[in-house]
Amino acid sequence: MKVVEKDKVISGMLRDELKRCQEMLYSLEKSVSELPRGVINEREKRFKDKVYFYPYLKYREGDKVVNKHISREEVQAISKKLMMRKKYEKEIQSYRKKIAYLSKILRDRKRRSHADRGQK
Repeated sequence: MKVVEKDKVISGMLRDELKRCQEMLYSLEKSVSELPRGVINEREKRFKDKVYFYPYLKYREGDKVVNKHISREEVQAISKKLMMRKKYEKEIQSYRKKIAYLSKILRDRKRRSHADRGQK
């Protein structure tokens, strides 16, 4: 972008914004790695003419699908953590797009400045 090439203040602001976005992305990815993943399902079990329901957490580890039993008391806490994870993953996606956009603008500026030097 020509404005970025000419104005060092704008260029500096874009670099600062890129650095801030990268720090936020790192922080969000760290937070997501500590949160549980998967979905909460409820399984039905029949035993001696009675039907029992119990919750379990279902997630993937590599090629395997893991079903982990969770107590009824933990269900609400885990579902909140799963919602937080989903929210953070959306934010991560938006920060990746911003970083790609800012990197492209700043890279484009460097390419043009190098090309301009060769023409003089």
